[in-house]
Amino acid sequence: MDESEESREASVRLPQLRLDELLGELQARLDAARSTRDRVHSLLEAVLSVGRELDLEQALRGIVEAAATLVDAEYAALGVIGPDGRRLSAFHTVGVSEEEIARIGPFPEGHGILGELIRNPEPLRLAKLSDHPASYGFPAHHPPMNSFLGVPIRVRDHVFGNLYLTEKRGGQAFDEDDESVLSTLAVAAGVAIDNARLYEETRLRERWLQVNAEIMHTLMSGAEQGGALRLIAERAREITSCALGVVALPVPGTDELAVELAIGREAGAWHGRVLPVRGSLMGEAFARSEPVSSQDVSHDERITAGPPRFAGLGPAVAVPIGADEHVRGVVLLVRETGGPVFTEKETQPLQVFAAQAAVAMELAERRRDAEQIALLEDRDRIARDLHDL
Repeated sequence: MDESEESREASVRLPQLRLDELLGELQARLDAARSTRDRVHSLLEAVLSVGRELDLEQALRGIVEAAATLVDAEYAALGVIGPDGRRLSAFHTVGVSEEEIARIGPFPEGHGILGELIRNPEPLRLAKLSDHPASYGFPAHHPPMNSFLGVPIRVRDHVFGNLYLTEKRGGQAFDEDDESVLSTLAVAAGVAIDNARLYEETRLRERWLQVNAEIMHTLMSGAEQGGALRLIAERAREITSCALGVVALPVPGTDELAVELAIGREAGAWHGRVLPVRGSLMGEAFARSEPVSSQDVSHDERITAGPPRFAGLGPAVAVPIGADEHVRGVVLLVRETGGPVFTEKETQPLQVFAAQAAVAMELAERRRDAEQIALLEDRDRIARDLHDL
């Protein structure tokens, strides 16, 4: 083959190569556009899905599942920041089985990388978790995790919690697109959580109103005080998801409270107890005429003075039945160990409920007094009539 023929073949191959490159690039862009379109579609579906859910727990679960799917992560979690703003109060996971969770032990509280996102609520993307200075390590039996993507969830102007994604499938690292998609989902999640909380608060107010009406009806129907107190303890325990409910009344002429009734877990340990007003949790609520809380009754000297009792019980709140100088008693509500501490949002309606219950009790007493007076007057009238005869 002479030089001129080689030159002609080269000139033919060069455009062909350029055409193949162009076709390849075009195909890559089409694939990228198709992938972007599918991802946007998936994101919109996820946003609509989490926005429809009004049950808060289900909404949180849906958010975690959507996050894992959108960025193709093997593990995902949503950590809810507690009232103190430093630790996690709840942890919802995807990708780890119940058996694995049991072997690992308690859920994280917010150390290491999780705490870094709590302290600095900005998106955080890492190719290898252990390379970050805040890395805290994993407990025994924890699955290995390398790549990481974390994004805060804001509800209005408050950081509600964080989304944590680890182990992008295929061994790849999370990229900017993943961060952008997850940040968009976090915005939608914040709106969904806000709606779910408002709905939950509305339902909770309705339940308190229904219970108040039930107690009023019970008392005005002539029920004894003991039955009304049991109803107060039972309904308050149900609404606040508590394991134990206790009612104590003041002992006349003393500075002590006597336990009138106890229902639920460890109720037997309370029967017959007499508590000093000074130095006890219920006594403090009685003296101050306001709710008094405890983060853990099993280690609170105001409740467990002496040998430790009440194992398995944790956060508690004591609420006066009545207000100011008209406190008729105290109701104590205790959650299981590991349960959430009582917040101001919970204690406020509980205090209103207890005050209204006290008003109902007083009205019922006045009604009984009026009926008794009417009965005595009627007897006097009959006696006079008989005397006149």
